[in-house]
Amino acid sequence: MLFDLWGTLISSSGFDPARGHAAVLATAHNPRRATLANVMEVGHRVVNALESREDLAALEFTQAALLRIIADSLGMSYPRGLEEAEWVFWRAAMQVDLIDGVRDLLAFLATRAMPMGVVSNSSFRSATLVRELERQAVLPYFAFVISSADYGVRKPDPIIFEVALRRLGIPADKVWFAGDNVSYDIEGASGAGIFPVAFNPRGSIPAGVGEHAVITHWEQLPALMERK
Repeated sequence: MLFDLWGTLISSSGFDPARGHAAVLATAHNPRRATLANVMEVGHRVVNALESREDLAALEFTQAALLRIIADSLGMSYPRGLEEAEWVFWRAAMQVDLIDGVRDLLAFLATRAMPMGVVSNSSFRSATLVRELERQAVLPYFAFVISSADYGVRKPDPIIFEVALRRLGIPADKVWFAGDNVSYDIEGASGAGIFPVAFNPRGSIPAGVGEHAVITHWEQLPALMERK
């Protein structure tokens, strides 16, 4: 069983990039005394230039790359490294919670010895996603966590699903993928030969997707699996 992350396993609220960058700035070596306004100006320039291109090309511009550009352009450095700077940003910029029913579902699937992994479109690297799942006390359920930030390729490109299948060691026709985004998760999984489960999907499922399931709460998945 493969899962998307955002909107599927976790939700976030109150996302505030300025708060995240302020926290990172407080930990940075900053000999030129760059201000938060300077940081935000560079960040906005980069994000505005690249954001629209990501979906068109199914490519990922990473948070680590953004932090590196900001540091190098403003003469700063991160004494504890980019990975820690990214985690500082994550923790300061938003509140993250498990979606209702996730913990019980994962515990149930674990009793069936079902291999599980996460495949996320995220600008944050898997190391950061792993730390959050560990903080939420669900990391041991997953054999691996894949982020598009690690590969530079986003769902629905089939290559990222192929990587996940290889790491699971299970053929596509024996794997399910659950996610909330119709284009990235449902069409993407279907295109890779994986059975898609739409969890509270944002949008309607195109007819071309073929066989799929739609659920509105995680407690519905075990019964669905029994029927299949």
